[in-house]
Amino acid sequence: MESNYQQKSYQLPDGRPMPHRLTSNPQAKRSYESFTPAGLFDWRRWVPLIVIVISLNIIWWRQPLLHTKALLGSSITSQVLPLFGYTLTIAIGVTLMLTQNFRSLLSYLFFGLSILFTFSSLIQTRQEIFFLLLILSIFLIVIQQSWLGLQNWMGLLLLSVLATFTIPVAIFYIQNSFLTQRFLWQLVPMFLGFGFYFTPILMPNPDGRKLSILTLGLFWVALFSHTVALSTIFIILFSLLAFVLQFVKAKIGNWQHMGYVLLLALSMLLIYK
Repeated sequence: MESNYQQKSYQLPDGRPMPHRLTSNPQAKRSYESFTPAGLFDWRRWVPLIVIVISLNIIWWRQPLLHTKALLGSSITSQVLPLFGYTLTIAIGVTLMLTQNFRSLLSYLFFGLSILFTFSSLIQTRQEIFFLLLILSIFLIVIQQSWLGLQNWMGLLLLSVLATFTIPVAIFYIQNSFLTQRFLWQLVPMFLGFGFYFTPILMPNPDGRKLSILTLGLFWVALFSHTVALSTIFIILFSLLAFVLQFVKAKIGNWQHMGYVLLLALSMLLIYK
């Protein structure tokens, strides 16, 4: 009786052996953090999808449009419509990738659709933007290949750079046909925000928790160098909540990754205003 209880205590709910909790292998850690799959019409599947897609589009679109309005006083034009299709399909693909622990075949379909949007005449004629967006789509496919070993600090760095300096730059450039140094510098908090909030997503292990201390510190440095206001207190609270969230036993499945992305979006809303 006791031996059967001990045997079950070292198994996941589906009968698989429980990985060692101190493992440094993200793939093994993700096996421990798996959850019961939701059905197609289950609200547990659609809430993370909607929240993450909206959050990512807020992150990517808010600063370029605000900077355009402040600089030229102009509003959004029809030239960026292909980019909206691109960001929508990319966001859906990223959501599937995150909620299925970097093992989503369906996400490849949406990343492929995003590549089709880059061949729009409004994007393709701007070759630098075309290649930037193409690299982001390809990278999001490549990072899911565990044999390449990109689910570590190197993959985190590349993801942060590409997620920050591709779509926002593309939106601003296609809207205005030029870039400003000030606009690029204003993206630094977003870059370090991606680095911090995505650390526990790419590295759900002790190494990731150690790295998150560094990425949190860098994010705070960028935050205080960007602006100091009442909203800064809320951004600090959001980041502390995200830091604590990675120590929660992974019984919330999709909701954990959704929480990181949502907190990142809320932080960006308060930083860029």
